[in-house]
Amino acid sequence: MSQSAEASAETLSSCPPPTLSHRQEAFARHVASGTTLTDAARLAGYAWDSARQTGSRLMKEPHVAARVADLTHAKEDQRQGELDELVGGLKRVMIDAMARKNDFAALRAIDMIARLRGIVPTTAKRSSGIAAALEEMRQCQEDDTEAEAADVDFTPETVFDPPMPPEHPRLVEPMPAPEPEPASPAQASAQARATANEATRAAVRRKLFCYEHLLTRHPELSSQIHDLSDALAYFDDGDTLLPPELWPGGADRR
Repeated sequence: MSQSAEASAETLSSCPPPTLSHRQEAFARHVASGTTLTDAARLAGYAWDSARQTGSRLMKEPHVAARVADLTHAKEDQRQGELDELVGGLKRVMIDAMARKNDFAALRAIDMIARLRGIVPTTAKRSSGIAAALEEMRQCQEDDTEAEAADVDFTPETVFDPPMPPEHPRLVEPMPAPEPEPASPAQASAQARATANEATRAAVRRKLFCYEHLLTRHPELSSQIHDLSDALAYFDDGDTLLPPELWPGGADRR
């Protein structure tokens, strides 16, 4: 009977552990990294609503729990190996600093070695899982409470403050008119052309006025007017008809 029991035990020990599915492996890795069971189940692709029950059920399975333990130990071994390498490098720095009599560098290296070894407390270690979530929620509630207390308006005590007499309004000096901006070359050229055209039109209108007025009053002069400009000689600068003795050839008429 004892021989059969030993044989069955050897058979069980020689059997390889069952292979985890893809989602079970993902769940185990998330739990080993410090994620809560519920979040690990959701990240592994299980149903969102029943993730809490799924996480508890998976951790009760021996092969899943064993995989989580293996991953956790492997992570701790890797971390310990990295710490040993860092401590070894710091020790070399410490020895070199002591040889150079650089007390500050040596003390700095000793302090870092003590912190890495856990001899000197560093920043508080963050707990994992549900405890980390609860702690974070508590800190958020404390921050919100402090912010609400700071937002409360402070009401000072009532102090009699007599009103001050109104100030006389100051006389406002008018602003000087802004200087016109200089015209651009194109604008100046256009303005000059417009002025010249207006002067030409005014001269033509004056010639027409003098010609029509002269021939209306003295049609006998039509034989002597060969051009509109000839009529201008019979008027002064105010477009007033000159007396006959001042007309062109007036001396001959007399």
